[in-house]
Formats: sequence, structure tokens, C-alpha cells
Amino acid sequence: MSQRREIEARLALYDDLGGILGAMRSFALAELQRLSRREEAQQEVVQVLREALQETAPFQPAREEALADVWLLLGSVRGFCGSFNEDVVRAWQAKADARQPLIVVGERLAATMPESASLFPVAGADGGLDAVAAIDRILAAFATARRSLGKTCGLLACLRDEDGVRWQRLLPLPLAIAGASLPPLINEAPATVAAGVAEHFLFHQLLALLLRSIRVENRQRLMQMENALRHLEQGSDELARQRNRLRQEEIVEEIEVITGMRGGMH
Repeated sequence: MSQRREIEARLALYDDLGGILGAMRSFALAELQRLSRREEAQQEVVQVLREALQETAPFQPAREEALADVWLLLGSVRGFCGSFNEDVVRAWQAKADARQPLIVVGERLAATMPESASLFPVAGADGGLDAVAAIDRILAAFATARRSLGKTCGLLACLRDEDGVRWQRLLPLPLAIAGASLPPLINEAPATVAAGVAEHFLFHQLLALLLRSIRVENRQRLMQMENALRHLEQGSDELARQRNRLRQEEIVEEIEVITGMRGGMH
């Protein structure tokens, strides 16, 4: 009896865990759908700004070669997303110099970084709603890192994508001067317009990358939850079989006791 009660207690615990994981899975799925729609719209914004960047290319400041690079690593604020953060760290270690300034976005990712790294930690975004605020923090950290170097520097982003970890150069900006021309009507000086376009392009390109990173993170979390739910279901089925078997044995013992008592009475 005591063993069957222990199994029933474990089954109740599995039911509670299943309910919690089910709710978390629903939240992750809803967030994933929202992020997918927003990322698609953000990519369109980036494409429009990329075209504007090329149109204003003749009025952009002369491109300076980066004497050093600042790395930007996009990680997660929350856990339960598999090897999401560890994959980013491994990719960075394989390509970068540990002495280069490093902007690390996401508390979970920051916790996995080696102590020797030159870190500029930045609070990440829980979801798409606070992604813009995270970009402001990233740009502030980049300005600090650039001042610490005291020289012209580039910016390289490293993030987890659908097919694995990839990196992308953000600075210097991708300018193609050949064939570029400014639209005929503008309300500001060409250099002012060009500087504004460059600033907006960098901001929105960063936002597009962060939204993609958060989306992939949520997809990883959703997969983890679905795997955990499957394990819980399998465990519950096995415990239910054990409980039924024990109950059958108890019934048999009760019948034997009853029949034995009646036999003794005769």
C-alpha cells in the first residue's frame, strides 16, 4: 500500500509539472508567433534603410579602416533553451581574440563567459516588447567600448540562427558609392541626412538581429518544453502501469485473505 501511495504522489507531481510546462509552452508559442511577424516587418524596414543608405553614400563621411573590432554577442535572459548560449560562446572563442572588447547581451550568456574576457555586459530583452530598450543599451555599451580603445573600431555581431551560430559585420557600414545618387528633394543638408540615415540603419539592423536571436531562443525553448512534456508523459504512463499492477496484487491478496478466512470458518 505504501509503495502504491508513493507512486500516486509522484503521479500527482508529474501532473502539476505537466500543467506548468504546458502553460510555459503556450506562452513560448505565442511569443514565437509575435516575434515572427515583427521580425518580418523589421526586415522590410532594414531593406528600405539599406536602399536609403546607398542613395546617401556619396555624402557619408570617408570610410576609415577599423583598427580594432568590438564583438557583440547576443544571448538569452532566461534559461531552458538548450545549448543556445554555449553555442554562441564557442563560435566567438573559435574566431575572436579574447583581448578584444566584448559586448555581451543577456544575463545567461554573461554567466558563461570566461573571466579573462574584456566584458561590457548588457541586460538583454525578455521578448520583442523590450527589444528596442535593449538596443539603446547596446549602443551605449559600444560607445563606452569605443572610448576605451581610443581609436576607430568596427562592430561584429555573433548570434544563434536557425542553422547554427553566425556572425555579421555591422561597422564599418556597407557603402557602395558607384551609381549612388541623392533623391532630388530633401529638407536638410545632404551630410545631415546621410548621418541620420546611417544612424537609423545601424539601429534597425541591430534590432532585426536581436529579434531573430530572441525568436530562435524561443523556438529552442519550445523544443525543450515539448521534449520535457514527452518525458513526463512517458514517465506518467509507466508509473500508472506500476500503480495498476500493485493495485491488482493488492486485490489478489485481499481475495486470498477473504477466501482463506472463509475456508478457516468452514
